[in-house]
Amino acid sequence: MRHVSAQEVRLLILSSLEAQLTAVGLTQTDIPDDFDLLTEGVIDSLGILQLITLIEEHFDIKVDFADLTPENLTIVGPFSRYIEERAPSALPYDP
Repeated sequence: MRHVSAQEVRLLILSSLEAQLTAVGLTQTDIPDDFDLLTEGVIDSLGILQLITLIEEHFDIKVDFADLTPENLTIVGPFSRYIEERAPSALPYDP
């Protein structure tokens, strides 16, 4: 079992949203820790569900919404750290 870092989670999130980021004129390197994917128009409510499914499957974790505020669900840094704290193991991400 290996440790999952917030940076790995961030990479997975931003890589999976590369087309949406490009559509709004952004790249992965443009995204600060406090970037809100929902309010910035990168993701919608369906996209949130798809992102959660991707994270749960990839990192073998169940996202517990009781432990996560709605705001932090769509903000890159806090969400990445939440997953880092709860993921028991992970597969390396290969985009």
